[in-house]
Amino acid sequence: MKPLFLDLDNFHVEIVQKRIKNIYFRVYLQKQTILVSAPAHLDPEILNQAILSKKDWIIRQVNKRTARQPAPEKTYVTGENFLFQGKAYPLSVMEQEQEKPSCIFRDEYIQLIVKPGSTLFDRQSLIDGWCRKEIQKAVPLILEKWEPLIGVIIRQFGVRKMKTRWGSCNINAARIWLNLSLIHLPPRFLEYVTVHEMVHLLERGHNARFKGFMDRFIPDWRDLKKELGRFSL
Repeated sequence: MKPLFLDLDNFHVEIVQKRIKNIYFRVYLQKQTILVSAPAHLDPEILNQAILSKKDWIIRQVNKRTARQPAPEKTYVTGENFLFQGKAYPLSVMEQEQEKPSCIFRDEYIQLIVKPGSTLFDRQSLIDGWCRKEIQKAVPLILEKWEPLIGVIIRQFGVRKMKTRWGSCNINAARIWLNLSLIHLPPRFLEYVTVHEMVHLLERGHNARFKGFMDRFIPDWRDLKKELGRFSL
């Protein structure tokens, strides 16, 4: 079924109907869009009433996200702080002609070795690659711990930049994706998001059954979810 479109004050509401049991709302501030995922056979009038009943919540979410101060643009120069696993480390940038570009964690600081005249894009790509490898090293240990506890097997995982999600799961392929930005947060959030996506192999939706599994595996997951929500993607 094609998406339906409604206007709600200054917000554009896009409705996508699919095979789910509940109604879900997601706010996309930059697009000034509220995405509503709804059951495929839900009566249109009931759906409209459900959307209007969430009007105050939508306004609060938009206002809350608008109030967030945008993070300053990174320049990747010596002295600039870089957030790694929940702690800020100063960067030390060395320009060396003969050395291969590299990013090295030195306990108290992070060292970038770059070619003379390296661009912002070069430095960003270098540190992004290092961050991706750090997550790729951490995730197998998380899987090794949780696969026997949850009773599922993850066939493949990947790390990429995502603008709206901390993680995602392809249930049929038993593959999960994790947001590269998780490297900036304390390690408990990488574990929480990984487990969250693993549980989707037991239950596709975020229903009572899913929450029951999360209660069993990570009893404080609601606190983690709330705390994670304070961080900007």
